[in-house]
Amino acid sequence: MENIQQNLFIIQAELAGSSMQIGEDKLRECELLIGNIEKELPPIKTFFISGGTELASLFDFARTLARRAERRVVGVVDDGENLGEFTISYLNRLSSLLYALARFSNHVAGIIEESPKYK
Repeated sequence: MENIQQNLFIIQAELAGSSMQIGEDKLRECELLIGNIEKELPPIKTFFISGGTELASLFDFARTLARRAERRVVGVVDDGENLGEFTISYLNRLSSLLYALARFSNHVAGIIEESPKYK
């Protein structure tokens, strides 16, 4: 997980005007991590209600923040800023990683995923 933190500092520096950028290798590492976690989980067939363990809730909250950051970065690009080719994709995959981690923490704790009832 330290790699994720290091990568976020690279993105932060890039947004501040540095020439540092997230490379395709960092994006692939994130995708590999997601894939390895998802191998341990039942397949997704529906939406799930957030929550469960405290850790899962924290991952869900972090995912919300990651999605917000992604939208803001997309806005910066829409306003004409040039960013690295993989920056937005990395932020998108980061939210997917956090979702997988939330599901995994509930899975390990024996929490059953609950679908919305739409009532």
